[in-house]
Amino acid sequence: MAGEAVVDEGKRLTKWLRRLRGTAEFVYIASLCGSVAMLVVAFIPRSPVVLALPTTLLTGLDRIGGVATGVVVYPMGEVVFEVTDPTLAQRMLYLATILPGLLLVADIARRLARLLKSAQDTDPFTTQTVRELTLVAKITAFGGLAVYAVGNVAMWLLASTMLDSGARVDPVQSPVGWLAVGFIFAAFAQLIARGVAMRTELDTVI
Repeated sequence: MAGEAVVDEGKRLTKWLRRLRGTAEFVYIASLCGSVAMLVVAFIPRSPVVLALPTTLLTGLDRIGGVATGVVVYPMGEVVFEVTDPTLAQRMLYLATILPGLLLVADIARRLARLLKSAQDTDPFTTQTVRELTLVAKITAFGGLAVYAVGNVAMWLLASTMLDSGARVDPVQSPVGWLAVGFIFAAFAQLIARGVAMRTELDTVI
């Protein structure tokens, strides 16, 4: 009975690893296709360039129609604008606010898919799995910080081309999400490392 339980548990683990691997591969392909599409569109003249600008840098908001009496634009909010005939520089800046994040997601998903395939084919509880998952955690955290920096710089420069005052907007994105996911990956790596150590200790005792 104990042997059958172990076999059933192994089958369930293999099934979950297969599903997770399929999800990672789907995310990788989707992110890669999205990146290529964004890159191609950026070189097409008059392709959309959209950016939300803070209302604190805008004027004439009190003359906006179509709203009931007593309804005004929120003074600390944002209004989305589109450049009707963007220059190549504006299109590249807009691309820089989106493309780095997509590429990072694609790389993370690719690494996870490869890691899950290795775990599915051999043994998920190995030092190699710990190293690979720790690397993914570092790439997620530090790569997320880089994406945050590049995206905000591109947004600042793009906003300066869209405002008469040439003012740069304050950062609206946050790297917290990337750091949190990186921390989760690192935590899983440490859990697996602990499992590997316990297995080694048990083998030594036996």
